[in-house]
Order: sequence, then C-alpha cells, then structure tokens
Amino acid sequence: MDLMSQINWLAVLAAAIAGFATGAVWYGVFAKPWMEAAGLSQEDLTQSPALYAGAFGLQLAMAFTIALVLVTTGISTWLGGALLGVALGIGVVTANKALNASFQGTDKRLVLIDGLHAATAFAFMGAILGGWQ
Repeated sequence: MDLMSQINWLAVLAAAIAGFATGAVWYGVFAKPWMEAAGLSQEDLTQSPALYAGAFGLQLAMAFTIALVLVTTGISTWLGGALLGVALGIGVVTANKALNASFQGTDKRLVLIDGLHAATAFAFMGAILGGWQ
C-alpha cells in the first residue's frame, strides 16, 4: 500500500492545530524569558497575519513528517505517537538547536525554551496522529 494513502489527513490537520495551539500557550507563558534569551523586546516582534499563516504551514509540514514516521514505523497508539514526538523533539530538534547554539554563542535558555516547546508540541501531535488511525 502506498504510504500517502495510509496517512490520516484529517489527523494531520488536527495535529497541526494542536501544535500551533501549543506554541501559543507555550510562548505566552515563557514570553518574557524567551525574549530576554533571544535579546528581543516586544517592539522587535512582528505580529502579521502572514507570519502566523506561514507558522501554520510549518506546523502542517511537521505534522505530516511525524505522520510519515508513524506510518513507516507501524506505531499506531496515542502513547507510541507521544513517545515518538518527545524523542523527535529532544533527539532531533533540541539536539540540533543545541549544536547550532554551541557554535553561534546563543543563550542556552533559548535552546531550552525552544527545545522543550518542540518536545511538548511533538508529543501532542504524535499522540493525535498515533491514536487517530
């Protein structure tokens, strides 16, 4: 069977929405330490509709990628999906951010905030995608 036909596209959309919502809550809670670590002020931040549309498009890409990994590995439970999401969030996203930060001199708090966001969002996305077969 073709991989693309095994993907639940409605679940991909729901996972993208969950990832987007996780970011809204996460960065609402951690806005001040994130801005400090990034060296930004509220005035530096752009709040355009195009930015949010692009961010949602990237959430769709991430949800699709997690769905593809789930299909190819045969994971079909919400717990398996959540664990895969945490593993990808920490082992790929956070590790990559830490690697780049070590050469760029980026504040380690930024790596921690962004990396834990990825692990949390991917856990929710993976749970939706793994459980909604």
